Amino acid sequence: MTKVCRPVVEIRWLDAHVSTCDMSVKEAKKQKPVLTTTVAFLVAENEHGVVLATDSYPKDPKNVKIINFIPWGCVAEYYEYEDI
Repeated sequence: MTKVCRPVVEIRWLDAHVSTCDMSVKEAKKQKPVLTTTVAFLVAENEHGVVLATDSYPKDPKNVKIINFIPWGCVAEYYEYEDI
């Protein structure tokens, strides 16, 4: 089996969300971020946050697919898996 060409990380983060249904102002004031867990390939970290990809190609390491950017201010927990 070929080793993964990029580290795999699990990030628990606070995600924004949208509601398209009517609700009272009282209920709207109770909205809060949704704790979300994402497991993906680590592409990069920068001063703004973490860049992840769901697909990585061992034979084509210069390309990735389906990018997710998570700002540092939204990250609650961050784990990097080794030797998977």
